[in-house]
Amino acid sequence: MAEYLDVPVAPSVSFHEALAPSEAKAELDSGLEAELTKQSFAEPADHAAVFEARPIGVAAGSELTAERSPISQDTLDVALDFDELQTFETVDTQFRHLGVTFANAIALVPSNPAFPPHSGQRVLMGCPKGGWLEATFDQPVQRVSGHITSSRPTVMAAFDEHNRPVAQTQTPAANLAGSGSSQAPNQEMTLTARRISRVTFYTFDGQLTLGAFSFAQSERRAS
Repeated sequence: MAEYLDVPVAPSVSFHEALAPSEAKAELDSGLEAELTKQSFAEPADHAAVFEARPIGVAAGSELTAERSPISQDTLDVALDFDELQTFETVDTQFRHLGVTFANAIALVPSNPAFPPHSGQRVLMGCPKGGWLEATFDQPVQRVSGHITSSRPTVMAAFDEHNRPVAQTQTPAANLAGSGSSQAPNQEMTLTARRISRVTFYTFDGQLTLGAFSFAQSERRAS
């Protein structure tokens, strides 16, 4: 099984403070070329497993209760197009007009083939803090999906407007392309609950990319 370093595509933490875009790209590409040589990389599976929300413990002595109500009929699916973004662009309010903002995210065209995009060319990656990113909705939504590639198992958690956990799921293993993992890259993780105001993706001591992101919002908000 091929091995990969824990920082496969991320620029350094000081990226936004010290590195010009050209310098950041040179540093990124050099690190990636050193990691992966002469590998054959698997294509993303057309029928990758979907990890649905399930009640699990969230802290010692407490238990998460997922609100698993059906999606209302008056909802509209919204899918984001990451190819509208510029490479190395900090991603925060670009999709606010669609009802969502991001934190700790940048847009990348991955030069590391272990982290392939889901469609198009660009992905989101946690930066400057590696292995974590967050999406916040301006109004609660009922379903959120993300396609994740990560070097460690990833936890997706959802919270309501009072910051209470409402659903959580986790991938069983890392899913880098070409790593021999039983999990294909760009695994779809989906959470369903009555009032999701915020979701986080977190990979402990690793890196992750978000290849696609969608959610179900009220048609009243969409109009």
